[in-house]
Amino acid sequence: MDSTVASGDGQGLPEKVKGLMGGLTADLMDLVSVRSVYEPDRMTDVREAADRAAKLLAGAGLTKVELLDISGTTADAAASDGQAAKDAPLVYGSYRRPEAAAKAPTVLLYAHYDVVPTDETQWPEAFKPEKDPDTNRLKGRGAADDKSGVMMHVGTLRAFDGKPPVNLTVVLEGEEESGRGSLEAYIQAHPERFKADVIVIADGGNHRLGEPTLTTSLRGFVAMNVTVTTLEHGTKHSGMFGGPAPDAFMALVRMLARLHDNDGNVAVPGLVTDVWGGLQPSEEEFRADAGVLKETKLIGTGTLGSRLYTKPSINVVGLTSELPPHDKPVNQLIDTVTARIGMRIAPREDPKIAAQRLREFLERVDVNPWRARVDVSYDADLGRGFTADEDVPNYQVAKEALDKAYPGKATQYAGQGASIPLVSLLQANNPEAAVLVLGCEEPQCLIHALHESVSLDELERMTLAQSYLLDLLGTLGTPVGSGTDDTRVPVATSSYS
Repeated sequence: MDSTVASGDGQGLPEKVKGLMGGLTADLMDLVSVRSVYEPDRMTDVREAADRAAKLLAGAGLTKVELLDISGTTADAAASDGQAAKDAPLVYGSYRRPEAAAKAPTVLLYAHYDVVPTDETQWPEAFKPEKDPDTNRLKGRGAADDKSGVMMHVGTLRAFDGKPPVNLTVVLEGEEESGRGSLEAYIQAHPERFKADVIVIADGGNHRLGEPTLTTSLRGFVAMNVTVTTLEHGTKHSGMFGGPAPDAFMALVRMLARLHDNDGNVAVPGLVTDVWGGLQPSEEEFRADAGVLKETKLIGTGTLGSRLYTKPSINVVGLTSELPPHDKPVNQLIDTVTARIGMRIAPREDPKIAAQRLREFLERVDVNPWRARVDVSYDADLGRGFTADEDVPNYQVAKEALDKAYPGKATQYAGQGASIPLVSLLQANNPEAAVLVLGCEEPQCLIHALHESVSLDELERMTLAQSYLLDLLGTLGTPVGSGTDDTRVPVATSSYS
């Protein structure tokens, strides 16, 4: 690799990163071509993506890269019950400066290589990445969320020829989109492996393309199953029995309608609501990004920022029943139906308390006037929100790095309506660390939607910003947290060196 970086002042970094973009684009296309959707019965592609990501990190200079089984299952037990085959490997890499390591801060870089599934009948090219030369965007499932984050980290390593001025820990997860919680459990069991002075969560993005942004707030998350039953079985003819006999789906619809008031505010009492005081999103741009119809009003009250970042929201995210498909209707009553409800909660809300309040509301008699049988349950899919501590040392260093990477643009502090429960856990594990949520996922990326894409210009700028960050931290030297602990836990299943 070409060594053109001026040590300590970052003067050579813009040219270096620009020169890396051809290789980074090719490697991103290669990674996007792998269908790394986490599915317990189809793990070959996920493991292939982990393998490729590990080789990219090792090739970029990490001295030790491992594929870890983080299920907590022993090798013998895994062999006997097949559990290991259902776990996506955690790619874990590290670099420790050979000289004066004790004076260098430790930076933890996180991203995930798994992706959400897509309807491949509507988007058959989802895993055939395509570059648009007119927009300089790369289209493909996971191009933005979050394989762009993986390539940010690889690009940063390459910018320093594999020898950054700080100690590094790189963590690439393979189950983030599944919500399994394996990594969270592993961090709680091995907190020493995730100690750092600065933590970069490259699973966020700028509030607009080309506008540098640090995400300072994330909502928490609660997922709940609501099963409504009205009949012993669903073979009753709707003409003979419809009217007096209640249909379970119609009963569920009435219950779901009670979750919001007429203005669209969540009606569950006792939930935390806060006022957002940061950067306010533009309603015009929000409507365009969300694709809200011209004649359709936005719901809820209060500022748009509060509705997006600090107030609860509720949606139905899944539905199971014996409902026949639209093109094959059957005139019968539905006996039972289950809805999966997803609730975003205020950053400082306790998800367990929020889940209990939602459950109590759904079990109220006035919410269920037809007296249907209601079974409510929630599982481990609970996530805490996050509020950044902007006063910790090194947070302003990150702002300076972003400002340098985007000359003429002032870095904004913005909220995010989504949830990344891992962030609050890493913050709790490193209470003095600066926790930075950033990345390439601006609104035009259409993450989780058809025709997801990433701006390669944004990938270049964010890779440069992260390189500036490491350069500035290396110049500052002495860490303020406890991230220099390099305790090792021998649980690797594969290793790259």
